[in-house]
Amino acid sequence: MTRTTVANAIGVMITIGFLAACTSSQRGPDSEEMYVKASALTKLSAAVESTVRYKNPSPDLGDSELLELATRHDPVLLENFRGYKVRVLRQERHSVVLVCDATGTRALLEDAGCSGPMDRERWMGKTEACEFSIDTEQVCGGN
Repeated sequence: MTRTTVANAIGVMITIGFLAACTSSQRGPDSEEMYVKASALTKLSAAVESTVRYKNPSPDLGDSELLELATRHDPVLLENFRGYKVRVLRQERHSVVLVCDATGTRALLEDAGCSGPMDRERWMGKTEACEFSIDTEQVCGGN
């Protein structure tokens, strides 16, 4: 082999390696992990819903304080989401919990605490911003 051929082969290998690394870092979250997190989220969102509905927490309570209050009886509910950004939306006497990536830029899971099944698996498909998309009046009704 000539020096030019070897140099070209090395260049191609480096390019392939670089492209493979870029592709793998652009991939979304692991499906299995997200399904496990979705199951855990339904329990967390139910605890937050119960707190918002029956414990009448101060409207000034921030997301982290509300989440801590809601999980005081079972801290594992919140520990399941260590390394993720977790947000809470309160509308009337209902709540929605939104789980986003660690940077808080990409929505992954969203669940209204008033409904039994997981509401939105936002990690699938197109990347969505870490903003709420569930209207509790539509999902939970007016009560």
